[in-house]
Amino acid sequence: MNKNFILALVGIGIGGIGFGLITPVTVVLLEQNNAPSWITGTSAMIGYLSVVLFSGIAGRLIDKYNIRTALLYGLSIWMIGALLHVFWYVYPLLYVIKFFMGIGGTFVFVATEVVINNYSNDSNRGKNIGLYVVLLSIGIAMGTLLIWTIKFGSWVPFVIGAAIMLIVLIIQYILFEPITTDTNKTTPVKLSIKQIPLIGLAASLVYGLFEASVIVALPIYGLRNGFSSNDVSFFLASFVIGGIILGYLISAFSDNVSKFNLLLFIALKLGMFLLLPIVNANFYFLLAVFFLIGGIVPAFYTVGLNYTIEKVDKIYVAQANGHYIMMYGIGTIAGPLIGAGLIELDKENGYWIFSALLCFCFAAVFQILKRIRSL
Repeated sequence: MNKNFILALVGIGIGGIGFGLITPVTVVLLEQNNAPSWITGTSAMIGYLSVVLFSGIAGRLIDKYNIRTALLYGLSIWMIGALLHVFWYVYPLLYVIKFFMGIGGTFVFVATEVVINNYSNDSNRGKNIGLYVVLLSIGIAMGTLLIWTIKFGSWVPFVIGAAIMLIVLIIQYILFEPITTDTNKTTPVKLSIKQIPLIGLAASLVYGLFEASVIVALPIYGLRNGFSSNDVSFFLASFVIGGIILGYLISAFSDNVSKFNLLLFIALKLGMFLLLPIVNANFYFLLAVFFLIGGIVPAFYTVGLNYTIEKVDKIYVAQANGHYIMMYGIGTIAGPLIGAGLIELDKENGYWIFSALLCFCFAAVFQILKRIRSL
């Protein structure tokens, strides 16, 4: 196994701690200080706007220069952004900080995924993408369990997040080597987003919407329905741990089956699970439900990415990754606003009903398209 491949996985795992800590802590702080829902939602949303604007740029820059440069710049920007979150209470500044940190996150994710795909093929890509998401999820789970450090001061979690990313930056700076890819030898023609499979783009969009909305909706849902901040921390951790266990199994399984059909099955199952919080709001029942939901949501991304990379020419992997993450970014822009807005509309059921309907629509639309194309 290549050293850079291992470093990318280790880096994203450690860095995931920071990813899982910063945004939930910001949401909790805003909620505890009675910030309006629109501020909570839009401040989270602005961080994802930079994903949309810079993901395509990241892919093209990797083609022009190299993966190492994009990775190191991304880690540096994210680290500085995490530290600047100590000024979370200055709302106009918080928007700027979120956008700035989002640029760093975009470069980190695009660079890491290009590394994974560069050292994968059709027989193991799903397993490798799944491993990448598992390690990221483990880091995120550990990050959510550090939310309690907020009791030592509102600034403490942000300093911890920045320190963690500094460790990753040092490791990658010392050990990560420049990668020579086909795109560094030959400058490819710009890849149009129209050349990427529609279901892959839709899967990335839906995943982004869920990931960004859950990280906002779950804390608000929990706190407004009588759960403590510790309970919210466990809800988020259960969601992420589900992705670690079930998400990897589904991703590895995708190497051996029709990825198109698997995405339809995932959408139907997720829609069913999303209706369960309406049935019972018991703490332990919800822990189990969020485990199942968290196990399936990441599969939208991993299976969709596996299918997308399988369908494009290898010379376009970096650009395809950029477009794919751009669609994820579009979903994440809408996610916080939708999540906060639906909880505001109906704190018990609104988010779950909308999310379930979205999954059922995804399955129905692509099942119909599949039948039309087979005629």
